[in-house]
Amino acid sequence: MTRRIYAYTVVGKDSQPWQRSGPALVSGVGQIKVGETTKPTARARIAQQLGTAYPRLEGVRILLDELAVRKDGTEFRDHDLHHALVASGVRKDQEWFEATLDEVRAAVVAVKNGTTFESQRTADFPMRPEQEDAVALTAGYFTAHAADGKAPKFLWNAKMRFGKTFTTYQVAREMGWTRVLVLTYKPAVKASWRDDLQSHVDFDGWRFVDRDTPADEAWELADSPDPLVWFASFQDMSGRTTDGQVKDHNEPIHLIEWDCVVIDEYHFGAWRETARDLYDPTDQEIAEAEEPDDRVTQDDISEIVGLTAHRCLYLSGTPFRAITNGEFTEDAIFNWTYVDEQTAKADWERDNREPLSAQSPYIDLPRMEMYSYEMDENASRSAEDGEFNEFSLNEFFKAKRTDPTSRSFSTDSFGFTDPDSVNRFLEMLRGNLSEQMKMLVLTGQKPPFPFDSRSFGDAMKHTVWYLPDVAACYAMRDLLATHPFFGTFEVVLAAGPRAPQGAAALPPVKYAIADVTKKEQSGTITLSCGKLMTGVTVPEWGAILMLRSLKSPESYFQAAFRVQSPWAYRKPDGPLDVVKHACYVFEFDPNRALQLVAEYGAKLATTGEATPSEAIGQLINYLPIYSFAGGRMLPLDAEAVLEWATAGIGATALAQRWNSPLLVDVNEHTLSAVLDQPGLMDKLAQIEDFRALVNNASQVVTSTKKLKKDKRQKAEGEGSTPEERKEQTATAKLRKEIREKLQKFLAKIPVFMYATDFREEALKHVIESLDSTLFERVTGLTVDDFQVLNQIGLFNAQNMNAAIYQFKSFENASLDYALDEDERRERGASRVGLWDQTIIEEADVDPSAG
Repeated sequence: MTRRIYAYTVVGKDSQPWQRSGPALVSGVGQIKVGETTKPTARARIAQQLGTAYPRLEGVRILLDELAVRKDGTEFRDHDLHHALVASGVRKDQEWFEATLDEVRAAVVAVKNGTTFESQRTADFPMRPEQEDAVALTAGYFTAHAADGKAPKFLWNAKMRFGKTFTTYQVAREMGWTRVLVLTYKPAVKASWRDDLQSHVDFDGWRFVDRDTPADEAWELADSPDPLVWFASFQDMSGRTTDGQVKDHNEPIHLIEWDCVVIDEYHFGAWRETARDLYDPTDQEIAEAEEPDDRVTQDDISEIVGLTAHRCLYLSGTPFRAITNGEFTEDAIFNWTYVDEQTAKADWERDNREPLSAQSPYIDLPRMEMYSYEMDENASRSAEDGEFNEFSLNEFFKAKRTDPTSRSFSTDSFGFTDPDSVNRFLEMLRGNLSEQMKMLVLTGQKPPFPFDSRSFGDAMKHTVWYLPDVAACYAMRDLLATHPFFGTFEVVLAAGPRAPQGAAALPPVKYAIADVTKKEQSGTITLSCGKLMTGVTVPEWGAILMLRSLKSPESYFQAAFRVQSPWAYRKPDGPLDVVKHACYVFEFDPNRALQLVAEYGAKLATTGEATPSEAIGQLINYLPIYSFAGGRMLPLDAEAVLEWATAGIGATALAQRWNSPLLVDVNEHTLSAVLDQPGLMDKLAQIEDFRALVNNASQVVTSTKKLKKDKRQKAEGEGSTPEERKEQTATAKLRKEIREKLQKFLAKIPVFMYATDFREEALKHVIESLDSTLFERVTGLTVDDFQVLNQIGLFNAQNMNAAIYQFKSFENASLDYALDEDERRERGASRVGLWDQTIIEEADVDPSAG
């Protein structure tokens, strides 16, 4: 019989306080008995031992029960654990130890692996199959390109909860790296980088350094042979002292020869906040696009923060722009999406059903569901029309200061401009419907509402509400505080100057959840307008309420995936006890939300071989969407999503899409590339639509570089001068003019699409090879010049594909309107030419017809 190790405590022993000194003062509560048995379970042995004193083991808590087997297959004894605990300074009273459960677990891990006991190293789980694939592909690519003459770069397009930090460290082990620098613009992710390194046995001996590490210790670690991970933010790295020098605590970073620089949360854009200062996003809504205005390259790292590295690893959950712009070659990208994850989870459960040989490695990854609700007619009328004649959530939740003459967030109070509508909205969340909405409920059973239906279980205990701005967060906090139902929740304000910044923004949420759990209160509601929406893990969050009008699917799904983090506990006998099996996204602007789902699915198609409609279908298979409209809550399929997402879109609205700033990339990189083509500049100067590009590009590039340099040389906290702000405004104006001229050119593309006969070919191919004369006549641009501009990256291929797909979907729907089912079936599958690719779309036929 295989030996087992167990640990337990009993009433009385579990409340005894203790304290011990050593390298650090450690205190705790509760003594733990550590023993061994050859019986099938620890419970059987403990019942034999304590059954008389504790009938049915009431008053006994079994804390640990697992096999006493080392990695090499040999058994160990309980005295091996006792020795490890005592050697670390833990006091022993016979078989009872003054220790925490984590310390006992760490001792088990150390004995199993034959490593030195470290009290925080309690994790020894293996990599999942896809993590092993990522390590193998990345290590193989870096090895193959080690002699290329410049630092190779690799991209992980991996959704949240893939385990990017843990897997990055596994790459470091595989490659034998000893110096890894992690750079991010989201300091809140520091906890996961630190905890993964310090808790897993695979990284025994590695050291973690960040801004909080004492300077003397940081210098000592930089000089030591021990493997090292240094975590830093771009904000801190780009800052300077008052005399323009590198900050003292960052000096070692500039002296170390880094095996790899890891760019975390790459989708956010390493220079995004800087870009907002330096570049004109044309309007605030475009700033929601979660991609950098400039690329983050090895040259940028060297120029901006003065570093060199042998390799660069980029991590992101939504790097679609980087992929479609060709910033990474196909063999330098590892893809792992939500669909991949949920498919692997379903496949594992199917293949291991009889019998279950082990717990699924995906068991704790919850399934997402989306519920969308049409607001009542009064709410729709109270807001301004959006792009597709739909109301705006930003307008609906618009708030302002109650004292318009004040300018202080610290003392001001805020209120919604239409508090009656917002109050009706809060009642709707509880299932208390307005008379008008009651009339819409056609069925006898009321559809599920977030804080009313039992079907959502405990998911609504801890939620996050994503609001338009700081004022709306303040107004919602004050309104919830006076509400008879929501006033029982602990509200965490994660917005504005009062809220902690960076990594400090997460602890208040965790403290509130712990406090509410301890006091058995209703729950917590976290209010945010952007903070904690990227790179943050809060296991207890079960749902997110989308209360703002985002334009970017990247922004939308980065926020949505916040609630998909696992929440599970390890049972004493080893298996995970999953608390959160499903999580929810609640949406109150169905057209906007489903359009973003359609765009997200189409962008997922760029990373594989599926067509946009197929990718959307795959996404919805694992992200079911239910829509409350017309009095019913109905599930939607891919066809319904596409129909709903384009509902109400006419020719005018589609034409407006071709004026979108997202179709062109006007940044320092692209403009510099244009300036490097003197012949092209001369030709473009003769075309009215491109004259602004020629006249303004040089000034924009020069000004942008100067402003970047000035910002890098500033001391931390030093603001812009009036002259710099004036130059920023002037540069923004020039960039806007360039964009507008390019958009004027792109507005001619639909005319060309209508006029050409080659409707099934990729438009780029039609322009370059099949109908060049017509293109030159319609646009005034030669094909050669078009090819150069396209190679430079001035046209955003990903967004061009999406715009053309939507245009042709609307066009085909119009043409198909008069066809019956037989005629559609006879037509069969059809080719659809997009910007730089051609896809095959199946005929849309009702399978029940005929």
